[in-house]
Amino acid sequence: MRGASSVAIMLMGLSQAANAQTASPADAAVAQQESDAGGIQDIVVTATRTGETQLQRTPVAMAVLSGDSLSSRNAVNVKDLVNLTPNMSVGQTTANAQIYVRGIGSNNVFTGSDPSVTVQSDGVYIARAYSQFSDFVDIDRIEVLRGPQGTLYGRNSIGGTINLISRKPSDELVGKAQLTVGNYSAVQAQAYVSGPIVPGVVQASLAGNYIRHDAYVDNIVPGKPNIGAANRGGLRGQLRITPSDSVELITRADWSKGDERIDAYAHIRAPVAAAPLASSTVGNLRKVALDNPPRNRTNGHGIAQEINVDLNPALTFKSLTAYRYSHYHFTGDTDATEIPFNQATQFDDSKQFSQEFNLVLRTDKLQAIAGAYYFHEKDNGVFLVDIKPSILTPAASSAFSTISPRIKSESKAVFVQGTYHITDELGITAGLRYTRDKKTINQSYLRTSQNPATLGATVPPFPFFGSSTRTYDAFTPKFGIDYQVNRHFFLYASATRGYKSGGVNFVASNPLALAFGPEKIWAYEAGLKSDWFENRLRVNITAFRYNYTDLQVQTTITAGLISIANAATARTNGLEIETTAKPIPNLTLSANLALLDTEYGSFPNASVPNTYIPYVTGNPQFNPTTRLFNASGNRLNLAPRTSFSLSGRYDVDMPSGTAFIRGDYRHQSRSFNEPTNVLISSQKAYGILNLGLGYESDRGGWSAQLIGKNVLNKQYLISIVSSGLVPNGVAGDPRTVAIQLTKNF
Repeated sequence: MRGASSVAIMLMGLSQAANAQTASPADAAVAQQESDAGGIQDIVVTATRTGETQLQRTPVAMAVLSGDSLSSRNAVNVKDLVNLTPNMSVGQTTANAQIYVRGIGSNNVFTGSDPSVTVQSDGVYIARAYSQFSDFVDIDRIEVLRGPQGTLYGRNSIGGTINLISRKPSDELVGKAQLTVGNYSAVQAQAYVSGPIVPGVVQASLAGNYIRHDAYVDNIVPGKPNIGAANRGGLRGQLRITPSDSVELITRADWSKGDERIDAYAHIRAPVAAAPLASSTVGNLRKVALDNPPRNRTNGHGIAQEINVDLNPALTFKSLTAYRYSHYHFTGDTDATEIPFNQATQFDDSKQFSQEFNLVLRTDKLQAIAGAYYFHEKDNGVFLVDIKPSILTPAASSAFSTISPRIKSESKAVFVQGTYHITDELGITAGLRYTRDKKTINQSYLRTSQNPATLGATVPPFPFFGSSTRTYDAFTPKFGIDYQVNRHFFLYASATRGYKSGGVNFVASNPLALAFGPEKIWAYEAGLKSDWFENRLRVNITAFRYNYTDLQVQTTITAGLISIANAATARTNGLEIETTAKPIPNLTLSANLALLDTEYGSFPNASVPNTYIPYVTGNPQFNPTTRLFNASGNRLNLAPRTSFSLSGRYDVDMPSGTAFIRGDYRHQSRSFNEPTNVLISSQKAYGILNLGLGYESDRGGWSAQLIGKNVLNKQYLISIVSSGLVPNGVAGDPRTVAIQLTKNF
């Protein structure tokens, strides 16, 4: 903390004789003229955390999606960002998000572990992976930053960061109401209102969202519910107070709740002789056979206080204080069959508090930020594994397990980063963050017999009671250089170190398995951002290389037994090409290409799940004695070699409005879900097509459109797990068609 104070004093001294840097008026005027003439509009972002910058002059690989663009595509949560963001994949384990960017992510998302791609809501870190699936409410824009962001965004942003940025309350009365209805009896209602309470001083906003639809997947077990249904909603409110021109106070609060029959552990990948109903569904992702269909109940709320103070024209102080509560209760059929073989129940309660202070300096030559950060979380879980006697389980092997981890996490950090412009064209960036994490687990693991002859008796070697406290720390520097060749061409290069905290194994059953170490990465990136033909063509190119050490890998060996270990090394090379064209004012086209080459460098002792043993037996990389697999040279999870997307929108001017047609298509090559890279753990190549047809009125703020998602009705899996009798997966959504009506005022 002393380091942050010293830097703050230095920044205050520098700011006394400096004026805040602003964009060139001439450049801004020309850019506006080109936009007015039908060129591609400039986009303003806040990714550098030193104020607003133009996307094309920001040395970060990122995608920016406006709230209106997301709404018009009926994009409701992070799953829908995959079709709009290069090199991004989203999987799911039970109700938990598995977000991967450029092949960097984690299936290790339960109690005691952390995501590898962070989600920040107005600067507040969302700690639990199941909360990352929260619906978008009151969104102004989303910035998806690709690559490690550890210097500015802290621990666990080793793969990237998704910034959810709300609309600020306005000083005039505005609002929006939107209703979307579609097949599967889908209904989604959204509303937003914002306006002044005391004009010029106090403004407030309130937004709400509710979504429900019938099940996407038929359960062919008689009398059992179908799955893949939605029933959830939320509210978000903001209060903005500006007692003077130099002080801004923003209070934000949100609440959400859901009770749904979700798709999880549901689709078996191979027949099971004892389960003829489930076996009949293999290859058909629109049907399952489950005796205990998954149910997920969630609720959460949070409050945050942001304070911004302009100390002088060049220096701004910010404080962000936040508290969040998150809870989920999941029950599911982890064997994914009609047999009452393996049932699982999970509870998680998370209470997190965070505080950040920072100072931002903007002068003609230097833009910099220095700050201090504190985070504390209590995360308590309960995991129940019920294996009853059945045709597959001898009575002597049946058992009921109760696992109750109690986990505390604490993180402290100080950071500083600045960009100094040696000339108007040439900038040098340097930054450093120091993070110190502490994690404590108190574990209780009980296992009792379900054998009628010994019912309730403790199964050796249980019970297990253990505790562990581990402390980890890391320096995460960033070095960069950027050069504005001319108004249309911007070059940049950077070297960044990323860090993900070590964690604890929520189902550890012995002292050695209680904790695992942090993972670290060095990322090297170079990019070009360019505009051509009077801003009618935009081409951005990024090349990158990652060197990974101590990669955290989770493997489900069998129900209630999970291995979490640090793989030795991994590496990633990639190329991204993002293009947008506006050949005529009414036509916008875009095309993105992402190439990804990933592999484990040295991973000779990968654990093999029981369900994968038949598929690796005979493979020279598998040791049948130790049941370990040499995954060195294999591809990382959810890292397709090739993915590309195409989109377009054409507007037709009408006497009282604009008609439009829009299409989005995304294709990806095969991806794997397990270090062994066996085919049954992979999703083959597939493509998704979304379409829209609509009309926007010039009068009264009305608009209407017809939205089709996955119109070709492709069947695909977003993740594959190994917890059942055979590998099983979570299916992507089927074809949906909806009519959306919107009223702005």
